[in-house]
Amino acid sequence: MKKHNFYRDIVWISLFCVVAALAAGWGRAYKKEQKSYGFRIWSGGELTADMTEEFKKLAGICRFEPMDTMTAELRLSNYTLETEVVGVALLEYPLKWNDVMSEIPMGGTPAFFFGTETFASFTDGNGVGPGKSQIEKWMKQYQTLELTVKDENGRERKARICGILSDPGDRVCMDKVQMKEAFFGLFHTAGGFMEIYGQKNMKKARSILEAAGFVTE
Repeated sequence: MKKHNFYRDIVWISLFCVVAALAAGWGRAYKKEQKSYGFRIWSGGELTADMTEEFKKLAGICRFEPMDTMTAELRLSNYTLETEVVGVALLEYPLKWNDVMSEIPMGGTPAFFFGTETFASFTDGNGVGPGKSQIEKWMKQYQTLELTVKDENGRERKARICGILSDPGDRVCMDKVQMKEAFFGLFHTAGGFMEIYGQKNMKKARSILEAAGFVTE
C-alpha cells in the first residue's frame, strides 16, 4: 500500500493559503482604486482661478467645489464668538446634517449653519464658555435664537441659525450666493472640497497639494 505523502499535502495547503491571501489583497487593492475619495483643502491666501485651473491636471480628479471664507463676530445672548464663516454651495458641497429647517429662508437675513461644536466655542465677557445645559438648550431651540453678526467693517445685522451640521462640526457655514449678496467684498476663496478617483491618485494629489502649501483634511 502506497504511503500517503503528508508533507506534500502541507506544502499544497500552504501554497493555497498564500495564493488566497494574495488574491484577497489584490481584491482589496482593486476595490480601493475603483471608488472616489473626498477631502478638504485650505490655502494660505486667495485661491485664484489659475490655481483651480491647475487642479484639472491632477490624475483622477472628479470635481472641486470652491469655498469662500470671511471673518465675523457672532453674538448670541451674552456670548460672542469670533470665527471664520464658510460660504459653500449648499446643494453641491458635501455637508452632513444633524438637523436642518425644512425651508431655508434666503432673503435679506443671513442664514447660518452651525457645526455641532460651534456653540461650545462661544465665550462671555469673562472668557467663560456656556455650560453643557445651555449648549443643549441652544441646540434644541436653534431655530428661535437671536443671532447678531458683525463683519470686518463693524456693521452689525441680525442673522438666523437654520441648521446644525455634524460635518463639518467645527465650522460655521452659509450659502455662498447669499454670502456674496450680504457681505460683498468681505470674503475670499480660500479652499474647497476635492474628490479624486482611486486611492493612489488621492494620496498623490494630497502630496502634491501639501507640497504646494495647501492644508488637506
